[in-house]
Amino acid sequence: MLFGLPWYALIPMIAIIGGLVYAYKEKELEMEEKRMGSSRELNEMRKIVHNLKSRIENLEAIVTEEERKSSGEPANSLRDIEIDDEVEGQNSDNTGSKRKTRA
Repeated sequence: MLFGLPWYALIPMIAIIGGLVYAYKEKELEMEEKRMGSSRELNEMRKIVHNLKSRIENLEAIVTEEERKSSGEPANSLRDIEIDDEVEGQNSDNTGSKRKTRA
């Protein structure tokens, strides 16, 4: 007799304890699978980010190369924006009005 119980009472207790240990191990494995799954997803995301970074760097290189090719002509940001005529018109109006007021 163990703990004051007959031998045939120990069998169900051992089965219950074994079932609890088994359930605990199953939960532990399930949590480990989730962790492994999230780490796989994390590695996939890192690969995607790395791929996107390399594509961005490649596009930046293409843009800078095109800018270098087109840098042979003088760059005028006003001409690119197409407000050059408006600015020149305003400047000529302002200078003409200043001359009138001074005279």
